[in-house]
Amino acid sequence: MLIRKLKQSEKAEVLSMMEVFYASDALLIHPETAVLEKMLDDALQDTPLLTGYGFEVDGILAGYGMVTRSYSTERGGICVWIEDIYIKPAYRGQGIGSAFLRFVEETNPGAARLRLEAEPENEHAMHVYQKAGFAVLAYTQLVKEL
Repeated sequence: MLIRKLKQSEKAEVLSMMEVFYASDALLIHPETAVLEKMLDDALQDTPLLTGYGFEVDGILAGYGMVTRSYSTERGGICVWIEDIYIKPAYRGQGIGSAFLRFVEETNPGAARLRLEAEPENEHAMHVYQKAGFAVLAYTQLVKEL
């Protein structure tokens, strides 16, 4: 399995995966396709804040992940947000998600915190994340959409 940056040539395939992911019960907010297209365009650019990764298995794109960066005042350092992890159903249960979590940690030396969001009802994902060392942070998040 290879984890690498997304390629421009994969845009349509990744957008299709994003539409499935963002329409699922794994998320509370279901953005319109135009928002997903903008996010994907941003991820395909060389920006310091958002990086898109592909999970390649035997030459096939098995899924994708999105990573952003911010600053954690609680930890006094860089916070790496794992925004998306989507794995096609045929490739689930093969350790791809766990490998991506390790990859993010290993490729962000000096980061003070890794952070992600998950629906508590997504028991499989919660198990994977907690097994990887993530703990539930009991904040209630508030957002104001602009």
